[in-house]
Amino acid sequence: MAKTVLDYNAAVITPITNGISLPVPISPAGLGIATASVFIDPTIPGAVNNRVELKASIGLRFVGAGNIRTLVRIWRAGKEIYYGLQTNLFDDNIIINVEMVDVAPLGVQNYQLIIENQTPATTAFVSGPLVFSATAYSG
Repeated sequence: MAKTVLDYNAAVITPITNGISLPVPISPAGLGIATASVFIDPTIPGAVNNRVELKASIGLRFVGAGNIRTLVRIWRAGKEIYYGLQTNLFDDNIIINVEMVDVAPLGVQNYQLIIENQTPATTAFVSGPLVFSATAYSG
């Protein structure tokens, strides 16, 4: 069965490494780093059987030795729908790629990308690239 694109939205905060320098707070505090919204039109046939594909690329820079862990979360309408823990042992600069599929209610859906540092006494920065996109499909 053919899929129909209902809506698409993307936030390109920076397309390059070292394009920004946002300190990542230590848990339980989190930092909202990007948002994306899609509209799932209830008048479109098949919209009730939707899927929203969420993709993010997050460039990080680490300061400090040892095992640095970062947690990435995605929220929809103020509720967490995804989280993933990333561990880094060796590199000072990495790119995390996240992909998630959501079955969303009809109407406007607002997504928020959040990151937090899970390792006390270390420092992490969102350094870029930083891109977050949402594509809503029906069918």
